[in-house]
Amino acid sequence: MSKSQPTAVTAIHRADHESFAASTLFSQGWSVLHRALEWRSLIEFLDTSTVTPDVLLCSTDLVGFESTLIEEVKARGIKVFLFRSDNHGLDQDPLAITMPTTALELIGLVRGSIRSPMVRETPRENPKTRAKVLAITSAHCAAGCTTLAINLASELNTAGKRTLLVDAHSQAPAVAILLGQQGLQSARGYQQVGAGFWAMEITQSNTVESIASLDIALQEFDFIVLDLGATHDLAQLLSGRRWSGETLVWTASSADEIWVLSKSDHLSLERLRKLAQELSRNSIKPAISFVHSHSKSGRSSSAADESFSSAVRALTPTKILKVPLDSRSITAAEKSHETLYQSNERSLLRKRIQELAGEMTG
Repeated sequence: MSKSQPTAVTAIHRADHESFAASTLFSQGWSVLHRALEWRSLIEFLDTSTVTPDVLLCSTDLVGFESTLIEEVKARGIKVFLFRSDNHGLDQDPLAITMPTTALELIGLVRGSIRSPMVRETPRENPKTRAKVLAITSAHCAAGCTTLAINLASELNTAGKRTLLVDAHSQAPAVAILLGQQGLQSARGYQQVGAGFWAMEITQSNTVESIASLDIALQEFDFIVLDLGATHDLAQLLSGRRWSGETLVWTASSADEIWVLSKSDHLSLERLRKLAQELSRNSIKPAISFVHSHSKSGRSSSAADESFSSAVRALTPTKILKVPLDSRSITAAEKSHETLYQSNERSLLRKRIQELAGEMTG
């Protein structure tokens, strides 16, 4: 077991529920250290094991279980997920939740609540008011995530949608610099940068507070656009053990779509294939689309498009999109700290991003 591999222990009475939980965690790269059949065996394992598990999945009908004993486990630094039993008798704990019925629900629950000492029932969202969430990432650096995120959020706002732009590019945040909004780097929560347009930057020091703000933002905005930057080591990031992966964990459970950008040169496509393979092995909620960035027109475009499609074909993406190369317009917008709509609304890239925003709002 690698040091970075997340670990779990199960203590679930029903064999089918325990098997479902253990196999789901295993399929997502977790190591299940122990599968306790009663509370006593759980404690014996914890007392003798040299490895402290990250999480415990426990049911209220486990032999020997008592609510007061949970505090003993939590005191060891273990996150506890308590599931209620099928019988609705006196064994129920008020903090217990219903066992998820699908692997995606279970993984989303564990990922989304990994910071909490005890999982609580997630409030039901009103589908009429919940924001649509799009995350933009890439298989390699300099693919154009930030340019696309800024200008897509701008176009959604121009279309009359209340929009939040989130800079979650942990290694190299750039939204504040490119928009001339230096206050984003020290602001608490999101800050208004225009009529109906807000932005925020997630840093190591404000991660927990920012994730809480995103949960609130789901009910306050029409669209949330996240710039995740390049994604590497997907499985480790989704384990929730790195601060830089916290937004990706939230995205995996809360976003509606993820767009993965890549250029079509040989090295970029190799990295795209690797990320596509990682995505195929990890269950996440959002629909996945791929974006051929810096695409060119002319004779070579067909061959490049085919190479790009071939690299992601195994994952069966929702969509394969194209965004043209337009270096001159991008440079001009960056120098003036403006969006493409403000700098050159007739540019080829701006028109394409406007089309994409129209598809999202149509």
